[in-house]
Amino acid sequence: MSENNIQEQISELNRKLDMILENIEQQRRNREKVDDLVADLSIVAKDAFHHTVVMLDKSQVDFDHSGIPMLLIKILQNIDTFYEMLEMLESARDFMKDISPILHQVGLDAVNKMNEFDQKGYFEIIRNLTQPDVIAALGRTSKALAETKMDEKLDNRSLFGLLKQINSPDVRRSLSYTLRLVQAMQPEKGNSR
Repeated sequence: MSENNIQEQISELNRKLDMILENIEQQRRNREKVDDLVADLSIVAKDAFHHTVVMLDKSQVDFDHSGIPMLLIKILQNIDTFYEMLEMLESARDFMKDISPILHQVGLDAVNKMNEFDQKGYFEIIRNLTQPDVIAALGRTSKALAETKMDEKLDNRSLFGLLKQINSPDVRRSLSYTLRLVQAMQPEKGNSR
């Protein structure tokens, strides 16, 4: 072998040895990181366990350690149920994402329709209907409609009999009021709703 060839092989071996040493160093650093992580986690776990024991003791909770394996067995037996439950939660979340724009639009449409009703005066009508005197009049009217029935003897009057009744001041007032009421219910010309 020539001296150049030997030198190349030595250089190649040195390069490979450097790579191996670098790999070993990387593994040592990784092991140190893992060891540090395990040490930190064990401290956290000890603190969490101690805190849990103190909280359980303050709450006067008796903890049976033999129940833990049974709980784990139940959880493992029902793992499919937990999976289905998580899928349902994801579906519900997706459904809420999908339906929220629709609900938003429905809300806007409802507000616009209420505004339209208000512009047409429907709410004013409702407000008027809640006045005590209007409610009392409606009560009297509905009572009269319920109690007054068509009677062959009383309601079969001649034209002269009706004219005689019209001369009564109470009947004239009632007829006049009824005519005014009918006129007030007629839509105004040029302002029909």
